[in-house]
Amino acid sequence: MKRFTFLHTVRGRLLLLAIGIEVLMLSVMVANSIRLQHQAMTGQARWQAAQMAPVLIAAIKAPMAQQDYATVQAVLDESRATDGIDYVVVTAMGERQVAASGLEAGQPLPAPSASFSIFNRMHKPLYSVAVNISQSGQHLGILHFGLDLSNIATARSALLTQGVGIALLEIALSSIILFLIGIWLTRHLTTLTEASLEVAAGNLTPQPMKEGNDDVGQLGAAFNMMSRAIADRIHELTSAKEAAEASEKAKLESEERLKLVLDGSNDGIWDWDIQSGRIEINRRWAEMLGYAPEEIGHSVQTWSDLVHPDDMPGVQKTLQAHLDGSTPLYETEHRVRAKNGSWVWILDRGKVVTRDEQGTPLRAAGTHTDITPRKMAEELLHQQAEQLELEVVDRKRAQESLAIKQKQLENSNSSLQQRIDASITELRQKDQVLISQSRQAAMGEMIGNIAHQWRQPLNALAMVFGNIRSAHQNDELTTEYIEKTFESGNRLIQKMSTTINDFRNFYHPDKEMKVFPVREQLHHAIALVEVGFTSQNITIRLDAPEELQLPGFPNEYSQVLLNLLTNARDAIKESGVAGGIITVRLFERDGSGCTAVSDNGGGIPADVMDKIFEPYFSTKQRGSGIGLYMSKMIIERSMNGTIEAHNIDGGAEFIIVTPLEGKQS
Repeated sequence: MKRFTFLHTVRGRLLLLAIGIEVLMLSVMVANSIRLQHQAMTGQARWQAAQMAPVLIAAIKAPMAQQDYATVQAVLDESRATDGIDYVVVTAMGERQVAASGLEAGQPLPAPSASFSIFNRMHKPLYSVAVNISQSGQHLGILHFGLDLSNIATARSALLTQGVGIALLEIALSSIILFLIGIWLTRHLTTLTEASLEVAAGNLTPQPMKEGNDDVGQLGAAFNMMSRAIADRIHELTSAKEAAEASEKAKLESEERLKLVLDGSNDGIWDWDIQSGRIEINRRWAEMLGYAPEEIGHSVQTWSDLVHPDDMPGVQKTLQAHLDGSTPLYETEHRVRAKNGSWVWILDRGKVVTRDEQGTPLRAAGTHTDITPRKMAEELLHQQAEQLELEVVDRKRAQESLAIKQKQLENSNSSLQQRIDASITELRQKDQVLISQSRQAAMGEMIGNIAHQWRQPLNALAMVFGNIRSAHQNDELTTEYIEKTFESGNRLIQKMSTTINDFRNFYHPDKEMKVFPVREQLHHAIALVEVGFTSQNITIRLDAPEELQLPGFPNEYSQVLLNLLTNARDAIKESGVAGGIITVRLFERDGSGCTAVSDNGGGIPADVMDKIFEPYFSTKQRGSGIGLYMSKMIIERSMNGTIEAHNIDGGAEFIIVTPLEGKQS
């Protein structure tokens, strides 16, 4: 038999082939694991950079817009305390550093990393990022920061070392096992070939092989162990992919929230490319004038056409001064035409953010703020100030006139007492006339009411006399008939006498103040005029669910009620209403007793509403003009109350308001 070297034997070749395949598979597995881990860690680092940038920008955007660089420096120092950040730098115009943390002064900024690499052993693994800082299109500066990738590099090296070690260990063990089970390998060659083909076809988790205590069984166990290891690695890679997808989703959500914050700003934002004349605005800028963003052109001419012509020269002068570098900021208050044609007052503030080497402005940005309410308030204050100045002038003139008159009074001091006496006498005469007219008016009303009250008993008394004559003519005038008729006549006369006493007591002035029930006085006052009002087709309604006690003079209070009822009757008659209704309501309001008298007589003309309580003023053709004046004096002076008047639907309403018992101020 020909002797073959080990390499020429089937077992040797199979052994070498199996070892080669295993080396290849383990190398691919380790390399693929390193690649997938690199991709996952790369995505994680980029995601971390993408998450840090909006947070840092959100924290420093407001102080950058206000050029509060001390606050920016504090934010950078605090953010660098976070693990994984090597340096943080903020630059403004012309790459000027305004705040830095972790980077020595004068040290140049690392260029932003074009690719992600953690395999450079010559330098510290670092991933540099540069992000623009802007607010609604306004460029504020650039945020530079570097992520320290030492942890990622260390993890990569550990994984590579462990993978290679595991691969070498597996190769060594497999070689020993394959060498020992050479003969057994041939009988299971088909099974191993099929499993290898499955792995080569991409099925890294083939059916488990049979395990046992012999060499072939151990080979099956090793093969199954390798399959489980591959399955675990696949699970790890799947988890890493899901984490990367979640990071990307969080990034998109963060960008959406930032957009919502910018759109929700209350100020309009504009960004002007001075060289091209193009202006970019946000939604709030357009909505402030009633436009949609797409309705506003992007040319600077569009903006100048909207500015009020009277304000344009001042705006251009201020803007040009800032463009020339004479002023640090551009700020004006001017009017801008809205979509509906009205003028909106705008506080326009901005600044040149980019200039070339010769100092020529290239780009400017700023804000629009609606100050129309403030301007309206200022205009109102200006008008009030002018009015106050006019009043001061008038007062000075009045004082000068008063001084002249005082001088005249001093010159005519000898006749002053006589003039005073004459004036007092004249006033007393007018008061006497006013009181006399009031009494005459009340007397006229009383006589009219007595006449209405007497009309029915007088008619009945006339019928009694007619019955006596008829009985006498028919010889029916007996003693019994005379007695019965006498009782009827006497009862009618007593009723008439009672009416006289009621009116006399009613108009008798009260001597002293006392507490009286209001509802009872309402009943008395209505009873005195109800018959006369009914004859004129006027109904009086009383709404007094509760009794109220008032301190005062009951007869004078009733006289005021009679005046209001009489005025309501006259208003109904003059308006020509077919069915007159007068409503009297009694109620309590804020610790006061209120009696309201309303009618459907058409109401009080608006031009005389303020004059109805003045003496001698009347809207009636034959009115004396003293009824409401005397009523007002009685309520205010005698009972510490007030009397109100206003129009209601279809008529007018008078309300007597007087303090309740125990609640006088």
